[in-house]
Amino acid sequence: MQRCPNCNARTSGNDSCRRCGMDLSLLLKTEDAAERLTRQALRQLANEQTAAAKKTLLRARSLHQRPLAEHLLGFIRYEEAQTRAMLARRHRIVDTNPWD
Repeated sequence: MQRCPNCNARTSGNDSCRRCGMDLSLLLKTEDAAERLTRQALRQLANEQTAAAKKTLLRARSLHQRPLAEHLLGFIRYEEAQTRAMLARRHRIVDTNPWD
């Protein structure tokens, strides 16, 4: 977290805001959990567990939106669209096969 959500002061990584004293510990833990989930999703993608990675990234995004998670979700959606397009082409070829 770069800024306090209450007073917009720059944070120094402490559990409380230096300006307004707001407790930031729960927010920091939430960001850490989202980061752990994003790393878990990267491992899942490396192991070709795309469906699990997508579910994990959606959980991470619900906690905290990060560019890496968004890019990974975009990559997964692109791969899903490519797979659907390939299957659609395959079905068209099978449906119009003159040798049957």
